[in-house]
Amino acid sequence: MEAEKSLHSHMQPLLPNSVQIHTTCQAAPPQVSSAREELILLCRKFVGEAIASFVVVFTIMAVKINTSALGSDGAASLLALSLSGGLATMVAIFTVGHVSGPHINPAVTVGYTLIKHFPLELAPLYVCAQLMGSIVASLLLDVVYGSRWQLGLVKRSGTLTQAIVVEGISGFVLLFVCSSMATDTRAIGQFAGLAIGATIALDIIISGPVSGAGINPARALGPALASRDFTDVWVYVVGPIVGGMLGASTYWLLRPAAVKKQGAGKDVSIKHVIKAISSRDSGNSIHSTV
Repeated sequence: MEAEKSLHSHMQPLLPNSVQIHTTCQAAPPQVSSAREELILLCRKFVGEAIASFVVVFTIMAVKINTSALGSDGAASLLALSLSGGLATMVAIFTVGHVSGPHINPAVTVGYTLIKHFPLELAPLYVCAQLMGSIVASLLLDVVYGSRWQLGLVKRSGTLTQAIVVEGISGFVLLFVCSSMATDTRAIGQFAGLAIGATIALDIIISGPVSGAGINPARALGPALASRDFTDVWVYVVGPIVGGMLGASTYWLLRPAAVKKQGAGKDVSIKHVIKAISSRDSGNSIHSTV
């Protein structure tokens, strides 16, 4: 009799564990569903960022080509370029701001990542999207304008030192404004597109006669890759990124921690997607074993 009781007492704990295994196996599908939703969200962000970059780069280069073809004087060309750059940026932000929180510019992505407003794991995804949009814009410009499309490449008029300094200043101003609008709850977020677009227009007017107004590394790198002309391209990568890092850091120092705004990329995690998929595979393995 005692032996039966002892056996019964040892068998009782097995039942809750079995139920627990069964419950865990049933909980796997929601994780997979969440992973699928986050993967779809990542794809939407990538496409939105690529389209925003495409719109801005295609517009700026097309306007530069057209003004050259029409024989406009320097002042008119510079004004047209600044207005088109600012308007294209503003339109892109208002259009897909709720999709990807468009950075459009790798310097913006690096600056936001530096001040922890944007997750490091998503930064390469955004930069790749920006470059893809820029490259596609360059290839389509080749189709529309033929060999004339290379008139849209960024070319400096000043010395190398002057070009990199003015690109750094432009990057500083841009990221200072972007950080103000994007990371501070006191800013009027609905006007972000207007403020950033106006900043781009001013940056182009300031840097255009000296550096050719790169400002955006994707704006220089995309056409350089498409044309295989990498003359001075490092200036338009190093200048805006270093200046942008300083601009973002400066506003980060000025902004109280209490008014920090959550970044657009914090709602999705590549690591979570991978972990959820791995968890699903483990759950299926346990279920098949049971």
